[in-house]
Amino acid sequence: MLLRPLRYRRLWLALGALMLVGMLVVCLVPRVSEPTFAGIDKVEHLLAWLIVSSWFAALLERRALPMLAGGLIALGIGIEFAQEFMALGRQGDWRDVVANAVGVFGGISLAAW
Repeated sequence: MLLRPLRYRRLWLALGALMLVGMLVVCLVPRVSEPTFAGIDKVEHLLAWLIVSSWFAALLERRALPMLAGGLIALGIGIEFAQEFMALGRQGDWRDVVANAVGVFGGISLAAW
């Protein structure tokens, strides 16, 4: 089993799933307004993925962390493709993928530390 033996494992997984669903909704709904200054959305991407990856990294055994990183980065890439092709006022951006990946590696490193 790749999950750590936690007392309230289902609760922690459910809260993590809610975070992922919330992040997907925020990323895929039509954009309401433009960012207040250039680059703030990259910071938002980095922080969101740092939080989600550190959450799940804390629930998993160390040997599962490479799979977690790969899965979260693939999800981030998928979100960017979805934004590009949905035509809802959003656009995919490779810089968002980079910010996501930095957040994922930062969160996993933080949790592993």
